[in-house]
Amino acid sequence: MIKKILVIGTSASGKSTFARELARKMNLPIFHADAIMWNPGWVYIGHEQTNAKIKEIVDKEKWILEGWIDERVQLEVYAKADLIIYLNFSPFVTSWQYIKRYLKHRKNPRPELPGSPENFSFEFLWRVFKRKEMYWVDKNLKSIEPAKIIYLDSPKDVEDFILKYK
Repeated sequence: MIKKILVIGTSASGKSTFARELARKMNLPIFHADAIMWNPGWVYIGHEQTNAKIKEIVDKEKWILEGWIDERVQLEVYAKADLIIYLNFSPFVTSWQYIKRYLKHRKNPRPELPGSPENFSFEFLWRVFKRKEMYWVDKNLKSIEPAKIIYLDSPKDVEDFILKYK
């Protein structure tokens, strides 16, 4: 039985939304990496504190953890997950979703980030488009058993995956 799920992907790929729906359907507790690492106003708590909190979560019996995981603890988190779901969308999809997320949450922050309205920057949009944050993710995933990883390559794949858990 799958009790520990990691949801990863480029920023704005829809990890939080997908993980919330999956957690509801599978009755698993959900943890958002952004909520762990950011205090209100986008104040970063630092690598040490973030990684310690991530390690506490993955030592639990059941969880869905979504978001960016620091490369210093990625392999440990990957090893403890029963399943890794990678939202592997095209740069055009994630770039468009980043723009939509900004427009939706520039005044009303995302539920997992109270006190942190979305900011927009062309630099970050370029980062999303170029998949710059995925270098360590892709590199470290090569050491994980492929059967443990599910790649969802489009929003339609995500929708179909969620429909399996009625």
